[in-house]
Amino acid sequence: MTEPQPIASDEDVAKTLADYERIVQESGEWNGREATEFTDDGIHWSPVWVKSEGRPHPLAARSRVHRKGVDYPAEEVVLWDEAFPAENPDWQKVWTDRPRVLFGAFTARRALKAAFREALRDRREPDDLPEARDAAPAVESEPRNWDLEIATADTVDELKGVWSDARTARARTAAREVAYNARLAELTSNGVVVPQDAWAPHDPAPAAPTPHPPTVELRPATAPRPKVPAKHRPRNPEISAALAAAVSDAESHGRPVARAVRRATREQAKP
Repeated sequence: MTEPQPIASDEDVAKTLADYERIVQESGEWNGREATEFTDDGIHWSPVWVKSEGRPHPLAARSRVHRKGVDYPAEEVVLWDEAFPAENPDWQKVWTDRPRVLFGAFTARRALKAAFREALRDRREPDDLPEARDAAPAVESEPRNWDLEIATADTVDELKGVWSDARTARARTAAREVAYNARLAELTSNGVVVPQDAWAPHDPAPAAPTPHPPTVELRPATAPRPKVPAKHRPRNPEISAALAAAVSDAESHGRPVARAVRRATREQAKP
C-alpha cells in the first residue's frame, strides 16, 4: 500500500523557494527577483490576488528574475490550467486551498530556472510539470560504422559526405584519415575525378590531342641597294674645287699627292 505524501505547508514552500534563491546567489550573478504578479484577464497584473467564489484561482501568473550582465530579465508567464498538477490529488488540494502561494512559488521557480539553467536544471519538485525527457526516454540511435562507410563508398561525393559527417560527430582519427585518403585515391584517376557515366573499363581512353608546332612569322629580307658605278655618280662642284686646291697646295710645297686623290680629282674634272 502506497503511503500518502505529506501535504506541504506554506513554510515548506517558502523554504523550497529560498533554496532556489540561495543556489543562484552562489553564482555571484544574482541581481534580484521581482514580486510574482497575477491576472484574471491577461491585461491587468498585480502582486495581490484574493480568492473569491467566482474566482477560485488566477488565470495566469508571471515572475521576473534579473541576472548581472544580462540586459533584460528572465520572465516566465504561466497559465493556471497548464501548471495545475492534475495527476496528483494531494497537490491538487494544496493548490486549490492556497492558489496564490503554490501557484506563485511555482512561477517563481520557473523564472529562476530560466535565468540560471546551468545551476537549477536538475532540480525537480513534486508539483513540477513532467518534462519531455521524463515522459518519453530518448531512443539512442545505433552508432555509425565509419570504417565500413569509408571503405564501401562508391563515389567521391559519397566518400566526402561520410568524411564530413565524421567531422561533425568528432569521429575522425588518424587511422580513418589514412583509410579515407586511400579510398579517395581509388576513386580518382591521375588526380582527376572519374564520373560515374564515364567510359567503361574495357573502352580505350580518349587519345590526347596532338600539339601543333608554334607559328613563326616570316618577314621578307630587305633587298640590297644596287651599287652605282663611279662614272654615273653625280659630280659635286664643291668637292671638285676642294680636291683641286688640295693638289695645288701639295705640289707648291713639294709634298707628295696620293694616287687616289689625283684619280678623284681627274674624275671630278671630267665633264
